Amino acid sequence: MRVQVLKNKLLKLLIVIIFPAIIYSCGKKEEPQTFIPPDQENTVDKEKERLEREEFERLKRLQNGEIDSSLAMDSIATADSLKAVKEENKKKNLVQKEKELNKRLDNPSTAITDYLEYLKRGTQEGGNFELNMKKASQQWASSNVDRFKSNYKNTTKIVVLEEPKIISQNGNEATVEVRIKKTDKVDGANNELDMIVKYNLVADSKGKWKIKDNTVVKK
Repeated sequence: MRVQVLKNKLLKLLIVIIFPAIIYSCGKKEEPQTFIPPDQENTVDKEKERLEREEFERLKRLQNGEIDSSLAMDSIATADSLKAVKEENKKKNLVQKEKELNKRLDNPSTAITDYLEYLKRGTQEGGNFELNMKKASQQWASSNVDRFKSNYKNTTKIVVLEEPKIISQNGNEATVEVRIKKTDKVDGANNELDMIVKYNLVADSKGKWKIKDNTVVKK
């Protein structure tokens, strides 16, 4: 009888211990296992270690106040470098534009030669005054044909004593000097003027020289 009682107690004890374990194992989901090759696992560990070390160093520098100053110096150096590059590119662009402009421009002295030729043709005997005064006026940046007709209506002759020569030229601006003799009919008599004329020219958008203004010096 006693043996049977002990067996029953032992059975109950086993049920109390084993049954919850069975329930737990049945309800537990198996976690997927990821296999990492030994080499890759070492690489991951080394990369993690490197990142942690860099973060530690960064925090240390931040704590010591070093990181802000170094970043500031780097920013200043970078800004100076970018500014220098921009300035250099700007200079190169200006030089290139000037070269391209010079390729398109005629010789400014040629422009004055053509201009004087229109004046000579228009004022000489038998010349087409109206047409040549119009063409001469068009050689100026601000054309005014009526002004030309008024200025040269009494002129009978224009002679170029010294060919036009360039005094200065910078980009689309130039100064050309020429010596001429102008003969006007005044009160029935010929009045001759020997003069040096300085023409200031500017090139238009098409590279064509136009006269901006002039200065006359009588000999």
